[in-house]
Amino acid sequence: MNKAQEIISRVMIKNGYRHKYQVAEYFGVTPQAISTWLTKGEVPSKHLLKVRTEIQPSNIPDPQEPSTEDRKTVIDYLINENVRLKKEISNLKLKFSKINTDSNDDLLSKLNSRSLVLKGRVSDGMITDVGGDWYKLLGYQQSDLINHKYDEGFIHKEDTFKIQQNQANLLRSTGLKESRFSTIRRWKHKKNENYIMLCMVWYVDIENDEIEIIAKPIDHQIQDSLFAN
Repeated sequence: MNKAQEIISRVMIKNGYRHKYQVAEYFGVTPQAISTWLTKGEVPSKHLLKVRTEIQPSNIPDPQEPSTEDRKTVIDYLINENVRLKKEISNLKLKFSKINTDSNDDLLSKLNSRSLVLKGRVSDGMITDVGGDWYKLLGYQQSDLINHKYDEGFIHKEDTFKIQQNQANLLRSTGLKESRFSTIRRWKHKKNENYIMLCMVWYVDIENDEIEIIAKPIDHQIQDSLFAN
């Protein structure tokens, strides 16, 4: 048995082939090419490389010293494989990026749907504008909040006192034009009068007497752990 016969036989055994045309399809060549290999007793280096990646090298006889043309064929094959793999990796990255982007978009939509916005004045604590679904999350219509002060029973009395302290400190400050800080405050639900914890980020423009607050409800499990008696 010549080397080509041995290699083709191993390919047929490994893949369960019974016909030469199946071997030709495996190598991506015509059945006539397989017949030529068998006649010459050699498998071209390019195709031998394919077999070596799928069958243990010890099972494949060493090829004859390749000619210059064979070397060029193998190099071209490796270059093409490298290009193909790079394209495949690039496509996978794009798909992965799209999955992440879609997932992030969904997450951001969910987060934004739970965001609440308050705008008001630093000087007197009057609420001048609101944004977000206050009714769904806390039972308030816009008219319940706009042109009302934050200390009109909306916020837990302990938290109201803390806000009043912050307000006084800001108004007393000299040279401070802007401030940004975060707090956790308990806001009363209008319908059931339970307190909902809000994580609040405050953007204060003292010079223009403006304040904007972005708030999000905190999960009940975290609420229980923070304010457990």
